[in-house]
Amino acid sequence: MLYHSLDKLEDIQQNEFIKAAIDHVGAGVVISDPEQEDNPIIYVNRGFEELAGYKSEEILGHNCRFLQGKDTDPKSIDKIREGLANSQFVQVEILNYKKDGTPFWNELQIYPVHIKQVDQIFFVGVQQDVTQRREAENLVDHYLSEVKRLSTPIVPIEDSISILPLIGTVDEERLQQMLETVSHHVQEMKEDYLILDLSAVFTFNEDIHLGIYQLNQLLDLMGTTLLLTGVKPNFAMQSAPYADFKEMSLKSYASVKQALEDIR
Repeated sequence: MLYHSLDKLEDIQQNEFIKAAIDHVGAGVVISDPEQEDNPIIYVNRGFEELAGYKSEEILGHNCRFLQGKDTDPKSIDKIREGLANSQFVQVEILNYKKDGTPFWNELQIYPVHIKQVDQIFFVGVQQDVTQRREAENLVDHYLSEVKRLSTPIVPIEDSISILPLIGTVDEERLQQMLETVSHHVQEMKEDYLILDLSAVFTFNEDIHLGIYQLNQLLDLMGTTLLLTGVKPNFAMQSAPYADFKEMSLKSYASVKQALEDIR
């Protein structure tokens, strides 16, 4: 009898240790029982309460679908349902909603765990808020699409002459993309002249001055002459602080037409 009491005490202590450990894992954890109707939650840790804004008494006995909302992707829901139906591991990023209605991106992992003592599978759901990471990724995607939209392709206009029209604002990342594009094009086409048209550039910052300087050096090494068109008076004024820029003997023209007439 004493041994059975000690075993029971050890089980209680072990369960308390596991519960305390799960409460400090830094993620939301729920356990559900698929043998009961509608696969209700039977355990929730403190991390999940903090993640979703619900108290345990509001969660226990309910299916975890209460986190879903109007913009939750049905495909993600179907993936979860399929995994649960087949007792398979599921990993998905799904748009969920906190108790106060705030949407968040939930990195959800569901593990089917077989408990030998009761010969039954339970589902352990581990959940993390990855909203900040998703927003950062969306910003990067938006930025890259904007760069692509603003980066007008190099256009051949005559034998050995091409034009690169710049549009919008030039920053460091766009500058590097421009240099790579020009280098590849000139190597392939063996251009004598590249016209950089600045007609649609309205802000002449340090990046664009540096870009023109580096582009001129690159083309000079490749035997191609860089010409500037669409240069506004404020460009010359803003170029004054840049010593390297003043050293360049670049020809500039008010229009592409004037540049072509001079080349001919």
